Amino acid sequence: MKRRIISLLFAALLLLPISAAVAAGTPVTITSEDVRGNVGDTVTVAMNLTVEAPKLGQTMDSLQFVLEYDSAALEFVEIQELSQDRMKILGVEYTCNVTTKTGAVAFTAASSSGCTGSGTLMHVRFKILSAVSTMLVLKKVSYSFITPSSGSQRSYTGGTINLGRVTGQSVPNTIPPYTSAPAGSQPPATVATDEPRFPVTEVTTAPGSSPAPEPTNEDNDVLAYIVFGLFIVVAILICVVLTLMIVRRGRNKARIKYFEDDEDDEELTAPEEDEQEPMEEVPPEEDEDDDEPPIEIVRRVRKE
Repeated sequence: MKRRIISLLFAALLLLPISAAVAAGTPVTITSEDVRGNVGDTVTVAMNLTVEAPKLGQTMDSLQFVLEYDSAALEFVEIQELSQDRMKILGVEYTCNVTTKTGAVAFTAASSSGCTGSGTLMHVRFKILSAVSTMLVLKKVSYSFITPSSGSQRSYTGGTINLGRVTGQSVPNTIPPYTSAPAGSQPPATVATDEPRFPVTEVTTAPGSSPAPEPTNEDNDVLAYIVFGLFIVVAILICVVLTLMIVRRGRNKARIKYFEDDEDDEELTAPEEDEQEPMEEVPPEEDEDDDEPPIEIVRRVRKE
């Protein structure tokens, strides 16, 4: 039980500095609201300031920061309260120094007496250049408090503060609605001028003829498709003709080879005719002593 009580007391001691820091909060707070305007307009951004003294009797005797903005969307015009390097902050006059460059405004203010409380710090004016939304950012924020009775001073650094947004919007081209004139009323008088209100281009055409219509993108696309289709058809025809020529040439070669093979076979299979020598009939020899009938003997004599 004692150990549990001791651990709870130890945890409470650890949380005391955190709770004290939260209760103290930030001594200086700077805020602004969102602003809208049309492109080309000059808008005013009100920057509000709240100063809470860290200790009783202390006042803020110095303040400095760098206000950054998007130079492509906004153009810095002026700080309204600033007059000859002096301005009042919460009713106290401060000596100020403002340095401007592309996209940044460096501001420094100092006073011997200092101020506390809340109110408007300054009004910054910007000219809107484009229809975008951009945020104003305070960087390198620092300030100091002084105790007038003792003369002691303490400095603080607030870091970076995100302010409100400035949004530019394009001006719409609105056309007023048409309203018919009441019966019996006269139309408004018009003043004739020598110069035309809008640029006029004269087009002369031959009598009885109408101006040729200008080709549009759709006509160009159709023409491109037609040319591409003709190219494909011609390519296919060329391929077909080449294929037929190759097939016909192959057939001719096969036919010639077939006839040559037939002639070779006829030469190989043709029978060799031996030249026979004419035969001479030899009369049979008569044998007087033989009673048998004579036999005709045919002798073939081959000519050597």
